Amino acid sequence: MLHIASPTKYPLRILFNSARLLIIICACLAVYSCALKRPTPESINDDINLWLEKKQFIRIDNAFDTIDASNPHYSAILKRRPYIENIKKTYIKSISAKANRLKNKGQWQQAINVYAHALANLKDKTPLIGEHAQLVNERNDKINGLRKELLIKRAKSLASYQKIYLQLNQLIPDDNSAQYDIHRYEKDKLYVSSHLEKCGELANVNRQFDVAIECFSLSYELMPNKHKLDHIKTLEATLGKIKLQKRDTELLAAYKTAYSKKRFIEAKKHLNMLLKTSPEHKKAKLLLKKLNTELEIKLQDMLASGKYLYSQNKINEALVIWKKAQKIAPGNKELTQLIYRTEKVSKKIKSLEHNQ
Repeated sequence: MLHIASPTKYPLRILFNSARLLIIICACLAVYSCALKRPTPESINDDINLWLEKKQFIRIDNAFDTIDASNPHYSAILKRRPYIENIKKTYIKSISAKANRLKNKGQWQQAINVYAHALANLKDKTPLIGEHAQLVNERNDKINGLRKELLIKRAKSLASYQKIYLQLNQLIPDDNSAQYDIHRYEKDKLYVSSHLEKCGELANVNRQFDVAIECFSLSYELMPNKHKLDHIKTLEATLGKIKLQKRDTELLAAYKTAYSKKRFIEAKKHLNMLLKTSPEHKKAKLLLKKLNTELEIKLQDMLASGKYLYSQNKINEALVIWKKAQKIAPGNKELTQLIYRTEKVSKKIKSLEHNQ
């Protein structure tokens, strides 16, 4: 039997759906109009007071940024900004102080949390961002240092057991319990040796050559191979060069200090020490040549001055100059003879004066 739909059924449904759609649209428009409604100065002021109490400076800054500075109704609120900026600065200082106190007590994570909480409430994070990053880096360095220390101590401990396990294996090679212990020991050695190798590679990248050598050497002791040995030799050679360069730099600095204070013999000594270990050091060779020339000129001037004074019967003045010259050239034979003769003459003069 054919069913015929009522002529009024579908139009009523369409009408109902249209009405429902109209209600939804009106509701959306109402919400949108509320969203577009500009907050009043009073409501902004109340919000700022609430955010200030909770130290939510990021929300306060955002609110200030949305205010039209040319609108006179908001001038009273905008005048509060310098006052709030001072409160913010005080808050930032208090965060730094609190985090430092926690760090000094060894409460590193709590200090990091203090920074993180503060940074979430600040738009201008410049002062605290650096402090927070530095604290995190310091903590990570400490963690890495402790882990490295644990790894090295564990490696040294394992290395000290090697002879014991070797003897145990020789004495009871068929003992299941002993073989289980030996197998576990070998597994530990492999694990620690592998981590030591990574430690050495990382230290090498960071140019911490002392640490790299220690890590590779311990790894080699636990699990020797040519690759590690080559690494150790290369690192030792690199470290040797660095230490030599450092020593050369220190000796050059010592030379400059001595030279500036006119301690020429000391200055010359520093250059000679440098050239003993680095005979091809161009700068040191040039400085020594220049210094020797300068000292020779000074010496000849002082010799001539002394001789002139001596010819004028100024015996003591001549002696003073030659003794100063002797500090510049302690091995000079001419100076030694002049001083010896002049001292004898000086003594004779004093003796004659005394007898008179």
